[in-house]
Amino acid sequence: MIYLHKILPFVVSPLGLIFLLLIVSFFFRQRLVFLISLLILLISSNSYVGNYLFSTLEHPYKPLSINSINKSDAIIVLSGMIHQVGTGKNIKYEWSDPDRFFAGIKLMKKNKSELLIFTAAQLPWTKGWRSEGYILKDNAVDLGIEKNKILVSAEVKNTYEESIRILELIPRGSSIILVTSAFHMERSKFLFEKQGFTVNPFPVDFKILNINLTILDFIPSLDAMSKTSAFIRENIGRLYYKIIL
Repeated sequence: MIYLHKILPFVVSPLGLIFLLLIVSFFFRQRLVFLISLLILLISSNSYVGNYLFSTLEHPYKPLSINSINKSDAIIVLSGMIHQVGTGKNIKYEWSDPDRFFAGIKLMKKNKSELLIFTAAQLPWTKGWRSEGYILKDNAVDLGIEKNKILVSAEVKNTYEESIRILELIPRGSSIILVTSAFHMERSKFLFEKQGFTVNPFPVDFKILNINLTILDFIPSLDAMSKTSAFIRENIGRLYYKIIL
């Protein structure tokens, strides 16, 4: 199922659609199909379009000060920020984006909870990797968080499983500070509330910059296509869980 969840968004993503349309154009000699694929490429890679679509994912969340957050039963930091590099004796784990981790640490040091929980992400293609939650736990201990105040969930493959596994660690009805990327917060909050938690969102990892519009925003870019694709992928995820839950 996890493979289907990864493949389906690609099929309906700009890159997937362009790829399919180019195949059709090549075999059936359809110039109109080729022009449509070109139009999709130009629109999806436009920085203004990509930033606008991605901003709708981050809406309505804004950066919050830690002092504005009420104390809760647990701080939940979702996975998605560690990757493995190197081989053999040279294997290391490096950050993709540490914002979630450091937000959890700061919340703990400001006494916003007595319990910090990491989730142990383990995807089929990362077998052999150390589960992310245990790497984060070791880093948290190194930064001064007491070991007995940190828990790690059982292995998980997606956000839905993260919400279920947390129930094995704290009871339904607990108040939690949920830490994840701003674009991912709406779906995460929905899933954790479905499990009966009272969720206090603490969004981080904002991608939309507070800068003035320039001519560069109308030039095609890979970053813009990535944001357009993320918009489609995230909305598929939101719709999927709203249908099945």
